[in-house]
Amino acid sequence: MAQMLSTNPADIAVNREQREMRIRWQDGHESVYPFDLLRIGCPCALCNDQRSRTASTLPSLTVLSGPVVKIGEVQANEVKPVGRYAINFSWSDGHDSGIYAFAYLRDMCPCPTCRAAQGAASSRE
Repeated sequence: MAQMLSTNPADIAVNREQREMRIRWQDGHESVYPFDLLRIGCPCALCNDQRSRTASTLPSLTVLSGPVVKIGEVQANEVKPVGRYAINFSWSDGHDSGIYAFAYLRDMCPCPTCRAAQGAASSRE
């Protein structure tokens, strides 16, 4: 039986200087999310649609509204809670429609332990 991972944060800290967000989950695990990963992984419908279109046609040129932001430059201008289940970012490129549910964030944890577990789970599917 698979271990149940907490999707309830005990603490959330956003560090604009280091360009990252840290979440300590109630089960004690800590996840560190670089802003670039969060922005690229935006779960909004517009970003999901763009990813699905570009996945089938590589290479692609994406035209974005707002300032052009390269990897390593995106900044979180504002971070707000969305109820008790998610957070929302206003990004320096003008994008602000993504609602990052805590379950989504836990699933995308970039730590080596979680990446290995996600790889093992996808190979069983």
